[in-house]
Amino acid sequence: MKAVVLEALDDFSCKQTEIPEPKHGEVLVRVEAAPINPSDIVFLKGQYGIRKEMPAVAGFEGAGVVVKSGGGLLGWSLVNKRVAVMADKSGGTWAQYIVTSAKNCVKLSNNVPVELGACFFANPFTAVMFMEVIKEGKHKAIVQTAASSAVGKMLFRYAQHSKIPIVNIVRRESQVEMFREMGAEYVLNSNSADFLEQLNTLCSQLGVTCAFDAVSGEMTGMLLEAVQEQGVVYIYGALGKQPLSGVHSKNLTDLGKRIEGLWLKEWIQKQGKLAKWNLANKVMHLLPTILKTEISREFALDQINEALDYYKKHMSEGKVILKPNN
Repeated sequence: MKAVVLEALDDFSCKQTEIPEPKHGEVLVRVEAAPINPSDIVFLKGQYGIRKEMPAVAGFEGAGVVVKSGGGLLGWSLVNKRVAVMADKSGGTWAQYIVTSAKNCVKLSNNVPVELGACFFANPFTAVMFMEVIKEGKHKAIVQTAASSAVGKMLFRYAQHSKIPIVNIVRRESQVEMFREMGAEYVLNSNSADFLEQLNTLCSQLGVTCAFDAVSGEMTGMLLEAVQEQGVVYIYGALGKQPLSGVHSKNLTDLGKRIEGLWLKEWIQKQGKLAKWNLANKVMHLLPTILKTEISREFALDQINEALDYYKKHMSEGKVILKPNN
């Protein structure tokens, strides 16, 4: 089979490998679609929180058809079914076939095309996690950075649906216009001369007490300053590639604000079995609408370098999908 194999950090290629055999509790999935996510880019550089023993097949999520079971009731029940699949440490979805635990598969509803099913886990679950955090913290208004990203658009639609005011921070005027066309009321360009003034004014007027930050660096300090007393800034990414800065102690002490890391993998692990089941059902129900992934372009597996280059240049335009078996 063809697979994108990482031999060393940032050293990968599409090559021929053996089709893996599933063990008890595992299934073999023929991968029909797999997205390129920011986590995949970071993984290729060896900077992601999840490490694999090299050589390793890349790709953390995808969708396809279960063609074989290694044994076990769950595995047998999935044979010939279309599933969203999540890779474990022994495999990757940027391949024609993947072996993974049957527990890492979710049967797709008939109304969910395989391209959307391939994007089932990372972004939709992150958006749902954000909404659960908002509800738990009883936040009445929120702010987010990297709003033009796939998960940013999902959170915007989710907040809009839930009637929660959301301040969306983007980097270009074209993205401001895009959000206006989507019906957004509060959109800020972080490169505008009066960005900080607008951010502080809006957060004060709306009573923003929660921020989701994918940028980090000096942006985190700005957000901490802008959120109201007892507010929280959740960091879930580091697109700015800079250490935290501009964090004034008075915000942490006198005003009771705080900064916390938020990682989907750890958050999911803390949920009980029933909660995970409910979350998966919620994602499946909302996948075609609020949590819909916009598909920008599709590539064959042996076009991986072209696909990655396109993705890096057009990240805010939609998801790039690999089609291993086309």
